[in-house]
Amino acid sequence: IMSKIVYRPLGSLDIQPVKLFTDRWIGANYYSEKEVQAIFEQSQKNGLNASFLAFFENRLIGVRLTLAPGIWINDLKNISPQLWKVSPEFVGYFKSLFVDAEFQGQGTGKTLSDLSTNVLMQMGAKAVLTHSWLESPENSSQIYLLRSGFREVAQHPNFWNHIDYLCTRCAPKRCVCTGVEMLNYLGAV
Repeated sequence: IMSKIVYRPLGSLDIQPVKLFTDRWIGANYYSEKEVQAIFEQSQKNGLNASFLAFFENRLIGVRLTLAPGIWINDLKNISPQLWKVSPEFVGYFKSLFVDAEFQGQGTGKTLSDLSTNVLMQMGAKAVLTHSWLESPENSSQIYLLRSGFREVAQHPNFWNHIDYLCTRCAPKRCVCTGVEMLNYLGAV
């Protein structure tokens, strides 16, 4: 199965399918089509695109949404750049990673992240920032990131509370999950 998975950069025609995919795997209305379009635009720098998709038999099975270094920094709250040891202009951002449950644990997420990391390095990134979901089942989000070289910087309670969506854990109430700010250095700092 793994050899039949096709990976490619996020394209402008992928906006609606990505929105529908994230509705299923994050929670309804986490992203609007307008937000996915903005992520697509912020994924690009120097003719490169840092966001990737995975397909199996033309079916979307994985999404890695990644923002280019220096482009996103003023748009995000709950970050601690004073603790990063690298200038924010050289930090890319792993916005979201979601893999269809049928394909989890088989390397799809890792491959998507590796593809994004390689492009971020070509864009001049010296580090990648992300927020893991502390309350993910069996803390799988943070464990995956720790194995990938990320280290905890800070914790932010109610991280996603400002988003009006149906969290897969907290619904029907507003999300009160904790976002763990994590950083991975891409070489010596």
